[in-house]
Amino acid sequence: MTRQAAVPELDLDGLDSVLGLHIGTVNTLFVTRTEKRLDPLSVTPKQVAIMWLINANPGVKQTDLSKFFQIERPTVHQFVRQLLKNEFIVNEPSKLDRRAGGLWLTDAGREVLEKARVLIAEHEEELTSVLTTREKAELFRILMKLYLSAPAKD
Repeated sequence: MTRQAAVPELDLDGLDSVLGLHIGTVNTLFVTRTEKRLDPLSVTPKQVAIMWLINANPGVKQTDLSKFFQIERPTVHQFVRQLLKNEFIVNEPSKLDRRAGGLWLTDAGREVLEKARVLIAEHEEELTSVLTTREKAELFRILMKLYLSAPAKD
């Protein structure tokens, strides 16, 4: 199986052997299509992931989210700022350390997260329906191996 079949007249000159090209293209398929489904909820896939983690970890700090996603804290702050503006989360000072703020979901945030989870599950099922259960498990295993072996961001 190669991508040459998509546009047979293109000479790929070895580009088809670049793993990052395929990972990026599949990522784009997942993300752009997920964005379209989530648009009516006024959230992006990254915002949903942040809300998902806040729901599971009430009071989580932005620095922990930055480490998890391996993105800079100012980038996380941009996502958080929009979630605060939409009143899906609140940022409250820690009772132990007033300098540190923690994030909590609001009732509106919980409602949006619940709907988003359903949309994401349906979407992923559609996109991965060509894979067997074993292939999905292997894909997760390989992706986790790559993620966990990557050096931590600075």
